[in-house]
Amino acid sequence: MFERLLALLSTRPAPTRDRAGSPFARREIAVVALLVELAQSDRKLGSEELATIERIVRERFGLDAATAGRLIAAARAELDSALEDWMFANAVREGFDEAERLGIVELLWEVVYADGKLARLEESLMRRVATELGIGEAECDAARAQAFARSARGRQPGATEPE
Repeated sequence: MFERLLALLSTRPAPTRDRAGSPFARREIAVVALLVELAQSDRKLGSEELATIERIVRERFGLDAATAGRLIAAARAELDSALEDWMFANAVREGFDEAERLGIVELLWEVVYADGKLARLEESLMRRVATELGIGEAECDAARAQAFARSARGRQPGATEPE
């Protein structure tokens, strides 16, 4: 068992190309894996967060509900089996230009705010992911403000950004 663990730790992560037989592009799976990772960073994947992810996946990739569900399931399976999460950020960084990555950061913030709360761990992870995607602090803050404005519209009037 110990040898198996050492062998597993010494292997390099799988390349970020599309997997054989997968109907989804590697960059799509990577985006969705990051969405799921952020949603469950506070140790729970709430119904609001999952609904937000489903909506984003349908809109972002132009998918029907069933196909979006399969993409989310594929991304969750890859996230669960991944040894390190940087491979998803790397796939996004390589698969999208800067403007697209900035839009993805905005979507990630939208998932973070979906439950109406901002945990410190979520904010910390979000900052790290934005940095890994090559998005600067000012751009990240602007994306955060946009995402919060959209999420606040769905809540009570006078909603304020969580601290």
